[in-house]
Amino acid sequence: MLTLLHYLHVLFAFAWFGAVFAEHWNTLQARRSKEWARRAILFDLNRGLAAMVALPALLGVGFLGNVFAVQLGFRMLHTPLFMVVDVLWLVLVVVTLAMEMPATGALGALAHAAADAAARGGEGEPAGWGRELGRWRAANGLQLLLYAVLLALMITPWGVVK
Repeated sequence: MLTLLHYLHVLFAFAWFGAVFAEHWNTLQARRSKEWARRAILFDLNRGLAAMVALPALLGVGFLGNVFAVQLGFRMLHTPLFMVVDVLWLVLVVVTLAMEMPATGALGALAHAAADAAARGGEGEPAGWGRELGRWRAANGLQLLLYAVLLALMITPWGVVK
């Protein structure tokens, strides 16, 4: 049972990181593209990655991590490090739900509107594009930073890092 929990915990962690990093690269490609239709496709991919891969994997890694810790004999009340990790995980969930996912949806909608306008001869960025892109970049950067801190906190106590 422990091997399965450990495997699933690591699998969900890599799935979440892979989805967030793929969103990052899609956004970089969208910013380089001059075609709004291509940007709309890339931000649709980001919305799908966020909703169908990243969020379920993030929730799974948190829940499985707690179950795995309990199976290893750790208790939250007596292990302050697990309390810190859980709080950081909750912050990561809040950042994902309150910042990253709404910004991803808004960028997709704005890109679709700009693609429709461009098809009718319109030019330029839609209103709010810079604000939403900045909000998404801040959320994505915060997600990656929190993940790095969580990863360090999870592996350091077991002597993996010397």
